[in-house]
Order: sequence, then structure tokens, then C-alpha cells
Amino acid sequence: MHHTELAALTAALLWTCSSMLWGRLKLSALTLNQFKNVFGCVLIGGHLLVAGLMAGTLTFTTSSTAWGWLTLSGLIGIVVGDTFYFRSLQILGPRRALIVACFSPLFAVALGGQYLGELPSASVSAGILLTMISVIAVVSDRKANAESPGLMPGSLTAGVLFGIGGAFCQAIGGLFSTLGMTECSPLEATLIRLLAAAIITSMWMFIRTRKQNQFLHGFTKANLRFLIPATAIGTWLGIWLSQVAYQGGNLAVIQTLLSTCPLFAIPVIWLADGHKVSRQAIIGTAFALLGIWLTVRG
Repeated sequence: MHHTELAALTAALLWTCSSMLWGRLKLSALTLNQFKNVFGCVLIGGHLLVAGLMAGTLTFTTSSTAWGWLTLSGLIGIVVGDTFYFRSLQILGPRRALIVACFSPLFAVALGGQYLGELPSASVSAGILLTMISVIAVVSDRKANAESPGLMPGSLTAGVLFGIGGAFCQAIGGLFSTLGMTECSPLEATLIRLLAAAIITSMWMFIRTRKQNQFLHGFTKANLRFLIPATAIGTWLGIWLSQVAYQGGNLAVIQTLLSTCPLFAIPVIWLADGHKVSRQAIIGTAFALLGIWLTVRG
């Protein structure tokens, strides 16, 4: 397996674990996004500083054009996409929200073919399709209803629409990340995307007094014990590894591998909450793994 594909699968596992933590917080989707963007900038900035000192250089190699693409990627993929995803997560619960997010590869295939000239082979197309169908089977059983957090409820339709909107924004963000990383490292790209997202969400939060108060009062011990690890594993490591994957991989393939979070959610949810895994979920997981193999092989 190529290092870009391994990075994508590792990012998917980390995002699964962080989703379990985000779903335990009774804060608005925008507030959660703001927390992770600000904390993420601090962590990624520290990572970049250490890496620069070890390499003997602290200069940015990113061109103005790349800054533009990565800023757009942060705006669409992180500000809008992650906010929509968090709202879907709050309504549907981790597994169902993650399965709706899995529709991003379909958008990625269309975008990659249109703008990057990445026409998937028959094997890749079959792998993506099998993965998508299998992941749907994994999380569509009735036991998934018991996994909804219930902290910030909403209608099922709203949860699905937010999830699809987030998936579309993630695919566009992935495209812009790919275009923006031609002249910079994945670590620099991660910081630029998060910095742009942090600035934009901060401006929006502090314009709205109610949101500002919610953000300022969110720093409780009960919240921080979930916020800090969720940001560390999901935002810092997860987004960085996804940038590593985007830089060297095919957009549709990488987006598919990044969307395998529901497969990891089965053991994670079982270990964290004790939910039993159905036969349907086990069979679906096996076929989804076959789909991933076909995708990577293609």
C-alpha cells in the first residue's frame, strides 16, 4: 500500500475517534468548529516550528497562488463543510453521520475528472461503488438509532441534508487542497487552511453576541476533557495526514479512503459505548474492505 493511502486510512481512523468525542459536547456546531480551528492552529503551528528548527529553516515555501487555493479550501471544506458535518453528527450520531459523509467520493470523482483530468479506471470505479454500498449497509441497521447523542436534536431530514452538504464541501475542499499543494508541504497547507478557517469563524462568532458568549463560556473542565483530545487527534493529526494523502494521491481514491470512517466506527463505538455489532454490519464491513482493496489496486 502506498504511503498516501496509508495516511488516508489513518486519518479516517483518527476522525472516527474524534467524532465520538465531538458528539459528547452540548455546544453548537459553529462553536465546535471554532474551538477546533483555534486549538488546531496552535498545535499545527507548534508542529511546523519544531519541524522547521530541526530542518534548519523556518521559511514558508507557499506561493501567493497556493495561499489562495488553500484559503478557499479552508473556507469551503473546514468552515462550511465541518460545521455542516458537526450538525449532522449531533442529529444522527457518529455512524449515521459518517455514512452520509461517505458520499463525498462521488462528488470527488466528478470534480477530479472535470478539473484534474483524473478519469477513474473500471477497477477504481467498481471499488468506490462497492465501498459506498457496503458502508451504507454497515450503518443502516436499526441499532444505529440508539447511537444518536440527543444533545442537540433535529429532524432526520435535516441531519441527512447537513451531511450531504458537508460531503459536497469536503470534496471541493479536497480539490482546492490538491491544487494548492503543488508548491508547499502538507504541514504548511494544513496550517494555512486552519488559519483561514479560524479567522473566518472568529469573525462570524464575534459578530454574533450570543455565539460569542457561548464560545467564551465553553472553556469548562467538562468540555475541555473532550475538546483537547478531539482537536489533537482529529484536527492536528487527522487533517495533516489527509493533506499528505491529497498531495500524492488520486483525489477520488483518497476521498474514498478518507470516507471509510464508518468501518472504524464499529469497533470504536463497541469499545466506547458497548453497542453490539450486528451481522449486517460485519458482512458490510467485509465487502467494504474488498472495495477499498479494489480502489487502492486500481
